[in-house]
Amino acid sequence: MTPVDNRLQVRLAGDTPAWLDGRSNRMHTGSRDIQARLELGMWQSALQAELRRMRFTVAELNCMADAMNGTLMQPAMALSVPLVYADLADTFAIAREHDPLGISSYGAKWEIDERALLDKVIALGPTADHALHDAISRWWEGDHESTAKGWAEVGLRVAA
Repeated sequence: MTPVDNRLQVRLAGDTPAWLDGRSNRMHTGSRDIQARLELGMWQSALQAELRRMRFTVAELNCMADAMNGTLMQPAMALSVPLVYADLADTFAIAREHDPLGISSYGAKWEIDERALLDKVIALGPTADHALHDAISRWWEGDHESTAKGWAEVGLRVAA
């Protein structure tokens, strides 16, 4: 069996080299390479921590997954409106436009209050927003169950 090569080489642009050097100096890590590796680990930990803090019901998570099915992850952070919120609000609005009664099919299908869900999601900070979108994407990719256990497999704790 061939050993896995875990090395990664990247070219840094803009102020990122100076930023890494400054963080390395303040953390006494000794090099930009070590600092970059540590920063990736901290980013992974931050995403996991944000997921542990979230509380959605199974129905809310299933509704979000349904509404965001096929939505691509963005290689960016939301700076004003959370990206998950924008995706959901647009999808809910389109569904209402196509419903003769003006009722979104998502809220009715999953028996949730769409406005309450949107209120929860708009309160997410940029890291939490990115973590939620990533979890939903991984949930779809892994073909997980629509249960508390299925959502726990991607790092989300379900509210009772």
